[in-house]
Amino acid sequence: MTDSARTRWTLIDRNTRPKAWVNVAKGVAMFMVVIFHTSLYFGEAEIASFPGRIKLFLEAFPMPAFFVISGMFALRVSTWTFPQLWKRRLLPLLWLYIVWSLVRFVFYIVVPGTNGDLGALPATDPRSILLLLVWPSNSYWFLYAMFWFTLGVWALGRVPVWLKLGGAALVSTAITSGIASLGNLGWNRTAALFLFFLIGALFYERITTGIAKSGPWTLVGLAVVYLGFSAVVVAVPGARGLPFAVTIMQVLAIAVGFVASKYIAMVRPLAAVFGTIGEWSLQIYLLHLFIIVSMASLLEWLLPPMGGPLGALLVTACAILTTWIAVLLSKLTTKVKWLYIPPTRLRRSRKAVGESTA
Repeated sequence: MTDSARTRWTLIDRNTRPKAWVNVAKGVAMFMVVIFHTSLYFGEAEIASFPGRIKLFLEAFPMPAFFVISGMFALRVSTWTFPQLWKRRLLPLLWLYIVWSLVRFVFYIVVPGTNGDLGALPATDPRSILLLLVWPSNSYWFLYAMFWFTLGVWALGRVPVWLKLGGAALVSTAITSGIASLGNLGWNRTAALFLFFLIGALFYERITTGIAKSGPWTLVGLAVVYLGFSAVVVAVPGARGLPFAVTIMQVLAIAVGFVASKYIAMVRPLAAVFGTIGEWSLQIYLLHLFIIVSMASLLEWLLPPMGGPLGALLVTACAILTTWIAVLLSKLTTKVKWLYIPPTRLRRSRKAVGESTA
């Protein structure tokens, strides 16, 4: 066997690209989102899985991590003119949000027995379309937030760093501690998570350098601190409502997740799986709920109520199946370019769209 063949067949790859962890982190975060949503919608179908406290751990990493990584790709937006910002980032994001909100509306009308939004306007309510630009849905609030975050980073370009971060942190903890609420899940999460987009945009170099320099003991130390702090926040009554408690938990989760992703990227099978999920994370995000709610509706009709280990096993298996189906659908739907890219007359180049969805 040649040296190159041996390299291909070894389990550990110590020569990964310096930023290979980014795609892996996106893949891990996306899979956690799929598990969380599968658990949520299957619970509505009387298939109980994980205890509520475990769900809090599932919430700590994925969305903050996505926004930090998205912010890292927004490093240059503050140097652009507004027309450049609109064509390169804002228009593509707005297009995705509107088009997929319409797809969502049609899907829930056509597919009977599915429930698209828990605790919000019904997915088939025409008001969900009429209020699209002011009342984001539970499904696609991420794109709505990305639009405002990108605009916010551009608009605040000349504001001192300490003032931007301090203001965003205060708003974030006001929402996560329950001190304030904007009355809409999308608006609440937008307000709570702008801090993480800012962190990515402002500290890109420090983040990438820190991950590159981190070693195994860094990961162990961060994991111990995160688990210890999270256990207190989750277990102690009222701790979640303390100012900055959830914010600190999320920052620690990101630190652990990013460093862990660096080492996951070195394990070839795991890197292949999570790297692929990360590569298609935008499309999976747009598609996965359609798969989950369809499965939940079918299993509610086929199976009696269940919980415990069997329910958790079923939820996990269906989350894996959902992710696999979503990757396949991603490859198919990207052939229909208007689902992801504004028409040519609305944009100058496809390159701009690639930047906006990185």
